[in-house]
Amino acid sequence: MEERESSLNPFLQGNFAPWRMEGDAPDLEVVGELPHELCGTYFRSGPNPAFEPIGRYHWFDGDGMVHAIRIAGGRAHYRNRWVASDGLKEEREAGRALYPGLLEFGRMEIPRFKITGNTNNVLHAGKLLALVESSLPTEMDPRTLETKGVYDFGGKLAGPMTAHPKLDPVNGEMPFFGYSPFPPYLQYYVADRSGAIVHAEPIDIPWPTMMHDFAVTERHVVFLVCPIVFDLANVASGGSVFSWQPERGTRIGVMPRRGTSSDVRWFETDPCYVFHPLNAYDDGDAVVVDVHRYQQLLFMSPEAARDPNWRDSQVARLHRFTMNLATGALREGALDDHEGEFPRVDERRVGRKHRFGYFATTGPEGNPTLQPLFTAVAKIDLERGSRVELRPHGAGNGCGEPVFVPRHDAADEDDGWVLYLAYDAARNASELVVAASRDFTGEPVARVLLPHRVPYGFHGNWFANVG
Repeated sequence: MEERESSLNPFLQGNFAPWRMEGDAPDLEVVGELPHELCGTYFRSGPNPAFEPIGRYHWFDGDGMVHAIRIAGGRAHYRNRWVASDGLKEEREAGRALYPGLLEFGRMEIPRFKITGNTNNVLHAGKLLALVESSLPTEMDPRTLETKGVYDFGGKLAGPMTAHPKLDPVNGEMPFFGYSPFPPYLQYYVADRSGAIVHAEPIDIPWPTMMHDFAVTERHVVFLVCPIVFDLANVASGGSVFSWQPERGTRIGVMPRRGTSSDVRWFETDPCYVFHPLNAYDDGDAVVVDVHRYQQLLFMSPEAARDPNWRDSQVARLHRFTMNLATGALREGALDDHEGEFPRVDERRVGRKHRFGYFATTGPEGNPTLQPLFTAVAKIDLERGSRVELRPHGAGNGCGEPVFVPRHDAADEDDGWVLYLAYDAARNASELVVAASRDFTGEPVARVLLPHRVPYGFHGNWFANVG
């Protein structure tokens, strides 16, 4: 008898394993005291396969589940719901998985994909959208988490939408993009504060790449064209849909926010990969972008395990690119040597110069695996020699993406709290940690104890006065 994928795959074990129950838990136990200024909902998205996978499973494949923790008046309430896609409904009726994942792409006669909505969420123009970069977004009710259906911006969005749109903190616009293995490889959009798409432009890029995220400044957008390439010839021979082709190098495109493809200024640099920028800003004639940079990306390739240098090359570290639009020069350099991912800034600083950043990282015990197992969160001060403070949780425990919440709208950049989900192995359950940003390494202000574990996932966001 063939062994089940869940007994072989590390992304289906431990706290990566799915949690297959929906539920509500009012008045959660709180250790410490929740600040009364905290009023809103923290939404966390992640992959959570509803059924035993068909064939090989990749972490990116799982059905989307949204976990919502509503905080008001010093009390906390929890709710989780699947992103009820048509594909998931079809599988529920069948009682088994029907859709193969990314690693099975080359084995499929006719590729079938679910709109999982498993990566991120955004609340814009009153709509909560569950996002996955391969598809259209899925609208959910921000209070009940009921799935309303696929959302296409009134018919104006015909293709996929990135899981990382940007919310402009001043004008309320939402710039975003979509990418595809077929022309046009990249499509850029701007939605105004009412949710209407007011700008759409195909962008000419040199190869079809997996562009997970991008960056914006007050005046520009920044596209990162890395050498992870859709390789249909490789698929035809039963290989991966992606191919790492470092000979292409990396190209960084800078375009005005309402520009056209012909306005893009391109800068070339060494091969690398970027899942997530921290932030970007204009600095005179220059555009500055801080990112978590990988030397290479073999995350879907068996070559990773055979590469004697994989451990160093397969982790990301904070890095700065500075593109001078007047001279055409590019400068770059490392900002910090901690490995990490999921970088975040104060959302009020998106597109503006930032001083502080937050990210998930490893504690002193390190991480000898290729899995994104983070056991600490970090705060970096870029005006104090990239000084880093760590909040370690210890081996066996895990930390997710840290999200900064200001004390009030006019508070200083680091005057507030850092929220993140942490897995407590001893309790086999998760908790929402609320740490004071100005006492980052001290005891948390509060720990909201959840009734069960939340599988390691991707992105979370805080939306004030929601719920």
